[in-house]
Amino acid sequence: MLNGDLRRLGLLLGAAFILGIPFGVAGWTLFAAALFFIFGQQREFKELERWSQHPLTRPQQQRESWQDIASTLFRSLSNSRGRTHAALRQLEDMRTLSEALPDAAVVLDGNGNIERHNQAAERLLKLTTADRGANLAALIRQPDFIALLRGQLGEELIEFSSPFEEATRLEARRIRFPDERVLVLVRDVTQLNRLLSMRQDFIANVSHELRTPLTVIVGYIETLTNEDLDPDPVRDLVQKLASPSKRMQALVDDLLLLTRLEASPNPTEAELIAVNMNSLIESVVVDAQALSQGKHEFRLDLDCESAVLGIESELHSTCSNLVSNAVRYSPDGGVIEVSWNAIGDRARFSVSDQGIGIPPEHLSRLTERFYRVDLAKARTRGGTGLGLAIVKHVLKRHNSFLEVESELARGSRFYFDIPAQQLNGDTAPLREAHKHWSKEKP
Repeated sequence: MLNGDLRRLGLLLGAAFILGIPFGVAGWTLFAAALFFIFGQQREFKELERWSQHPLTRPQQQRESWQDIASTLFRSLSNSRGRTHAALRQLEDMRTLSEALPDAAVVLDGNGNIERHNQAAERLLKLTTADRGANLAALIRQPDFIALLRGQLGEELIEFSSPFEEATRLEARRIRFPDERVLVLVRDVTQLNRLLSMRQDFIANVSHELRTPLTVIVGYIETLTNEDLDPDPVRDLVQKLASPSKRMQALVDDLLLLTRLEASPNPTEAELIAVNMNSLIESVVVDAQALSQGKHEFRLDLDCESAVLGIESELHSTCSNLVSNAVRYSPDGGVIEVSWNAIGDRARFSVSDQGIGIPPEHLSRLTERFYRVDLAKARTRGGTGLGLAIVKHVLKRHNSFLEVESELARGSRFYFDIPAQQLNGDTAPLREAHKHWSKEKP
């Protein structure tokens, strides 16, 4: 009991004793005073008990001492409730962040059983809500992954093939908590590995493509240093230097062009003009006939009069790459069909050949730098190996993408469509299209 209540009880009993002495009933008055005090305390206790059933409302005690007790409890409960709400908000934030992660996150207890996981774990590891409480090592039967979960490896990071999709590569990381629980993070590194492989292949291919003409040039230069050479042989050697030099120049030019295209996904307004595709395609076919040297038959079909709003040099490069590839990969006497047709509200450029065809597994990689289907014969056919990569980026800048249809030993067809908003030289729709353009053929 508080000091205030003790003083109040003392005063009450003292007053009752003084009042009872003249009447000879001091004991009864003391008893009555004590009962009055007890009943008052009981009433306050009952009020406190009723308040405890709904402690979120502010207490309404009559006596100050009981009000202090109830207020202290109320403040303590309010502070505790605030801390609980803050912890719940943080937990909800963490759960939201976990669900937003592209990587699978799985929390395991000390026995390796699943406590919880995010949505990415359902996608990458095929887990479901029914798997909570199950042992993760029993669900993912992959030896390296199981060894990681059990802490049997010298490092806490491994890469392995997905047990559900052989072509998918996964990277798993194990993080231990102080309470013996474990966080397992798994991410899909298939695309990353592919990009790293492409970079390594690119460096190796550039080195190889440059080394061959450089070796030829260096050999001729060493020969030219011989002071005893006659003028006629010198002229012949100088003429022979032209071919590897031009090859190196073409490779460097294509690399610079490809770098510029990748750095500028959208053309500037000042670069755009209305390009007469009929004239452009006719000039491309003339150049291809010179490259063919009469060994192929060309069929030209131009029934679309629409101009294209774009960059003429880039469109010329794209059409030229596609037609020259048809020449290089078609047998002598083969027919090459080049067309520019209206397809609904679009316009389509198409090149068909009767060449060797492309195996289906290679189609998705044709636009990679230096990617060649027939490595044994590709370099003898000419080209830098960058043509289709340039085509891909040029078409992206013109709101289009390359399509390929091919059948082994029957030939191939390369084509792309120009959307309606980019035809007839109208600049306003094109500028608007570039703002919203995000479509790219995978």
